[in-house]
Amino acid sequence: MATFKISWEIEIDAETPLAAAKEAQKWMKAKGTDWQFYVQEEHDPDIYSVDLAEEDDDAVLLVHDYDPLIK
Repeated sequence: MATFKISWEIEIDAETPLAAAKEAQKWMKAKGTDWQFYVQEEHDPDIYSVDLAEEDDDAVLLVHDYDPLIK
């Protein structure tokens, strides 16, 4: 079994970091919401975009130029 790092990035307007995190939590708990994630196996430099709204055959794409929001 492999170990993966997964990140979910969004931009939220809020008054404080706490308020932003609470708003993100609401989004994550919303039913019927599909998410896109960036996934990287622990010892592999490749990063993949995984879009859960797509069919499994089309859901995973190699990311050529990953530019994280937080640097």
